[in-house]
Amino acid sequence: MESRRGRPGTLWPMRRILAALALAVLAAVPACRRFDTRELDAVRALRGRAGPRFQPPADGLLTDAQIDLFLRVRRAAGRRPPSDVATEMGVDPAEFAWVRARIAEALVALDAKQVGDAAFDAYGTALARLRETRRSTRDPRASSRLDAEIATLERERATLRRSEAAAPASRNAVRIAPRRGELEKAGP
Repeated sequence: MESRRGRPGTLWPMRRILAALALAVLAAVPACRRFDTRELDAVRALRGRAGPRFQPPADGLLTDAQIDLFLRVRRAAGRRPPSDVATEMGVDPAEFAWVRARIAEALVALDAKQVGDAAFDAYGTALARLRETRRSTRDPRASSRLDAEIATLERERATLRRSEAAAPASRNAVRIAPRRGELEKAGP
């Protein structure tokens, strides 16, 4: 039998486990007529612990409870790994990692907005100076060049505002903005 990796005679580890489990079930079925529910309960319990518990929301938005949870874990962690502390506190490590990533994205979005606002203001200042220079210029050739530069800067300035989308990171940024200092103090 050939595996997906192209090496003859080898199976993926999961396929081996599934094949062994299937053989064990097939061997046990004829030997007993009654299925032992205790074994089924043990399998279900194992699957419940091993399977993923956290499912990220489809909209990708943080809740206040998740932000509070993140802060509690970070404060309790000190110098220990936050994922270990989250597990000790009964927090799903997958959820903690997801919340941590969304908070990092939101902080970056806040920084990007701040930079974008500063660039927008810088364009405004440059445009005001160019317009003032244009008003005082008598040379038609220089006036034409200044008009072209003003038009170019106005187009570039307009693209800054259009790039601000309603992406989850931007929407999460609005949620965490009032708590930014608290989040940054808690650390990554």
